Amino acid sequence: MLIGVLACVVLAALSAVILPTVPSYDPWSWIVWGHEVFDPHTSFIVNGGPSWKPLPMVFTTIYGLLGGAAPTLWVITARVGGLLALWGTWKLTNRLAGGGWLGAFAGVLAAIGIVLTGRHDQAWYYYFLHGTSEAILVAVAVWVVDRLLDRRHLQAYLIMAAGGLIRPEWWPFLGLYAIWLWFREPAFKSPGMRLVLLAGLAVQPIGWFVPPWITTGQPFLAATHAADYNGHLGSNVLRSILARGVRDQLLPALILAVVAVVIGWVRDRNRAIVAIAAGIVGWWVVVVGETLDGYPGLERFFLPAAALTTVLGAVGLAELARLAGGAAGSLRRPVTAGVAVVLAAACIPFSITQITMVRHDETFAVQGVHLLDTLTQAVAAAGGKAGVLPCPSSFTAVNHSAQTALAWKLGVTLQRVGTSMRAPGVDFVGPKAAQIGGPAKIDPRLTHAETVARAGPWRVVALTDPNLAHGTACVGH
Repeated sequence: MLIGVLACVVLAALSAVILPTVPSYDPWSWIVWGHEVFDPHTSFIVNGGPSWKPLPMVFTTIYGLLGGAAPTLWVITARVGGLLALWGTWKLTNRLAGGGWLGAFAGVLAAIGIVLTGRHDQAWYYYFLHGTSEAILVAVAVWVVDRLLDRRHLQAYLIMAAGGLIRPEWWPFLGLYAIWLWFREPAFKSPGMRLVLLAGLAVQPIGWFVPPWITTGQPFLAATHAADYNGHLGSNVLRSILARGVRDQLLPALILAVVAVVIGWVRDRNRAIVAIAAGIVGWWVVVVGETLDGYPGLERFFLPAAALTTVLGAVGLAELARLAGGAAGSLRRPVTAGVAVVLAAACIPFSITQITMVRHDETFAVQGVHLLDTLTQAVAAAGGKAGVLPCPSSFTAVNHSAQTALAWKLGVTLQRVGTSMRAPGVDFVGPKAAQIGGPAKIDPRLTHAETVARAGPWRVVALTDPNLAHGTACVGH
């Protein structure tokens, strides 16, 4: 077990050299906030960016002490989680499929299925490249089940509690599991173990609500940010959210997962398979319920369920191959292998779009690295923080999705960097691109524009209002 974890750490570190490595919008905010915790020159304020997430902050707070290495260290950490997800997926699938060569083959297919899970910027591989917490979330899902099957309840509970600090959808499962362990599991009868149960529950509201409450006076800031984004669900919210859940995993995985549940129940009342399926349904119920209550219902919210569906899908493929081999008598082995290969090949046409997107994600990340590297050059060309923000009241803006990255590069809180020019200040104007969004909207009163620096595709412009000449002394130049 330890060797596997260490291997994931080493591979994740190597990936920072081999693969394009740049955080996306949300991770940049966690990195900025982590730096603010111990930086005497800035205030720690959980506002002005995306939703707060407690678990990433544990790491970025530590990395904040290490200066410029923090962004890379966080991406490596997230990729460790992603690699643990692939290993855990293979391990769990191999186990449920009965081991041997067929179980190992099914495990490889399931791991490939995880890489191909999701679509566009809601895809697992996109998250893996850009250091988001969703890659870790998949690891939580598969390892919780693996530890439960081994009856390692303490490990399973701690992993689930960690998952609850990434996504609140884990809370109902964590609460029910805590109640079951409290009343039914002998190992949790001792005061010490019960204290662990209570700590796992208590850390959820403390982690999610206390830091925003202390720094902004709004304990439910994360929920407010989530509810403010409608997720482009259209007029029929229920139909849209169900469609997102269905397409989050490959269609053959979903169909074969149903096959696995039917075979597992009819043949030998396989409680593990049925329990996993029940967990998937439960996750769907939670996500759909919160979406109907006003949350955005993004595809990534389904990723833990999609991962376990992919596991069951690979198990279903293995079971069909095993049944075919069992009916072939003396030709059992070649028929089993042949059917397994044919079924796997039949899944390929349904995977072409996702395979193309994986290749696109890498190109997309390379372009993102270039855009943010040249943004660093633009900051330097404009005179750094002193040149861009000469006064405490100075303001700057940038393309929407580059806001958190620019705050990091300037060493300021997210409140100092806007996505619209609403007052005299410096505007970092980049090309309209998916990686950084569109340029900041400009108040029409800011009619005087002076280009102060250029770097790559970026143009740094000082914007002022001629009618407010007395208020332009603090505009960077």
